[in-house]
Amino acid sequence: MSRDNLIRLLVAVLVAAGVAWLATATEWAEVDVTRPPRGEAAKNRLYAVQSLLRTLGVTVVKRQNLEAMPPPQARLVLQSRHWDLFPERGKRMRQWVEQQGGHLIIPGSLVDHSELADWLPVQVIEEDTKKREEEPDARPARKPAPDRDCRPLAEPEDVAPVYPESRSYRICVPKYWERYKLAPGRAAQWSLAGPAGMEMMRVAAGRGSVTVIAPWSVLDNTNVLRADNSLAAVAALQAGPGAQVWFVAEEAREPFFSWLWQEAWPAVVLALLALALFLWRGAVRFGPTAAIAPSHRRSMTEQVGGTAHFLQRHGAAALHAAQVRALHETAGRHVRHYAQLDAFKRAQALADATGVERQAIARALRPGARKAADLPAHLDILETVRRRLGAAAASTSKPSSEHPSSDLSS
Repeated sequence: MSRDNLIRLLVAVLVAAGVAWLATATEWAEVDVTRPPRGEAAKNRLYAVQSLLRTLGVTVVKRQNLEAMPPPQARLVLQSRHWDLFPERGKRMRQWVEQQGGHLIIPGSLVDHSELADWLPVQVIEEDTKKREEEPDARPARKPAPDRDCRPLAEPEDVAPVYPESRSYRICVPKYWERYKLAPGRAAQWSLAGPAGMEMMRVAAGRGSVTVIAPWSVLDNTNVLRADNSLAAVAALQAGPGAQVWFVAEEAREPFFSWLWQEAWPAVVLALLALALFLWRGAVRFGPTAAIAPSHRRSMTEQVGGTAHFLQRHGAAALHAAQVRALHETAGRHVRHYAQLDAFKRAQALADATGVERQAIARALRPGARKAADLPAHLDILETVRRRLGAAAASTSKPSSEHPSSDLSS
């Protein structure tokens, strides 16, 4: 057997051994993984129960407010605690139930609502909090995690069952902490009760009825399909072919900005344009507001005229001082350590850099009064030195990155 074949055989044996170990050391089992809701189910907690009702032939109506009450004999599933933001809502609700035969379905948390408590045929049982805390937990200690919130509920014997096959329901949903009782002189048309008392009940109110579902989460997407929750939900909602069920989950209005755009879009556009103009005018600019005029050298006529005008306004001494100052500024940029030099060394440095006689430069730089006949010559010397300094600096600073420009004089 060749060496290559031997290597292949060893690799095959190792792979087979690894597969055998993996098969014996691991256990493969199917696991149910809950997928997060998608689409409308991700935004609507009652999507599952609404879909269930549609399959039973029920007309499902979803509303964001109670500006208009449901038609007579309809079912109204009211979850919003802010449904009475506007006046007369409570009065209209009572008239709809008692006079028009409406069927109101509410969670236990709305039983003591200020607009409902006066006429609802269901009341909250006032319990001693300390006593309730001392009561032992009736749940079995070793129930599997998925069934910890499950319990049996049953319809009473004195009412007709919703489903002839059985009066018992296995409800899997967390308990609601409050307990309820019927108002004095009232009888339940239907109810589900367990060891803790009634958890769902329907009581007549005039020509209509009021249904209270204490464990309201039985209608949620995550619970409605567990155990007998869907059967209890259908019974509580009195669902059947041809019935109409209204869902008002939260009192909501059209977003303010959408309403404002629809009602006053011209004013909004003008306001936005004004704001944009204000921000544009106040913003930091990245350049001048107008183009900078190109610089041009003055002609001889302009030079002579400007000098004469300056001499006429300020005098010969001021003109000489201005010329000396211009020379010093130019020399300070092109002669090394020019500002630290004394008058003699300045004249010598300027003479070395420009080729003008040192004594002539020194006489031209000397401050104080001078003869009118000497002023033009001194000004000419100063201007000549200044221009030669600029020209010499320009010629030495041209194109070489390897040989950068150096100062004219040390």
